[in-house]
Amino acid sequence: MKGVAHSAEDLGEVVRTIRHTHGMSQVTLAERLGVSQRYLSELERGKPKILDEQYFGVLTKLGIKIFYEVNDGTAPPPERK
Repeated sequence: MKGVAHSAEDLGEVVRTIRHTHGMSQVTLAERLGVSQRYLSELERGKPKILDEQYFGVLTKLGIKIFYEVNDGTAPPPERK
């Protein structure tokens, strides 16, 4: 599965899809990941999380890789507000 996540909600949907694909409840997956069911629920709903070791650990255990692309200078810089 490949896609672009534009928000925490998009990434949460990916996590939910993986969980459903494996036929697991939030409780079961949370136990396997070593997090609380509440943490997993909030992640699936797109509630912003601190991008710490736990967050990246969960994504890694689920097989989710985060890629980034840096503006190479051909696109205009963001506008100032």
